[in-house]
Amino acid sequence: MANASLISQRVQEIHLINKLEKNGQVQLDSSFSLNVSFVPDGSRCIGKLQQTLRDKEFAGGKFTMTIEMVGVFSCTEAYKDEVKRQIHGEVYDQLFPYMQSQVTALAAGAGMPGLMLRKAAIDPNSIAVNKAPKGPGPDRNPDGGPKLTLL
Repeated sequence: MANASLISQRVQEIHLINKLEKNGQVQLDSSFSLNVSFVPDGSRCIGKLQQTLRDKEFAGGKFTMTIEMVGVFSCTEAYKDEVKRQIHGEVYDQLFPYMQSQVTALAAGAGMPGLMLRKAAIDPNSIAVNKAPKGPGPDRNPDGGPKLTLL
């Protein structure tokens, strides 16, 4: 039984560094993070999925791609911890195809056609519920956006 339904999604941030000098294959590390925040009555949640790809071979970071996507979901019974864990997985399942599409398009535009993400299996038992969110880091504004310097 699905407890989360995607209402809308959008890309919030994209960071790309492509300093690869030659054609050929490159070995990439892939990591993701997913945070889900619920409204107190359990009727809605916001999922923030961040995917990062980095080259394995070059310590200086010749290739790095980070995409952050946000989705708004309607929820049912999201006031119980076990339901929140299930919804966490559902949020990932529903945002992943959009993330995969963005990564594939951005990689093709950067000269790396054919790049596809692998979907991760999420174990609901490994999800921490009701953890207090961390505040923005020193390189972020209070709203979580990046600090910018205008010259």
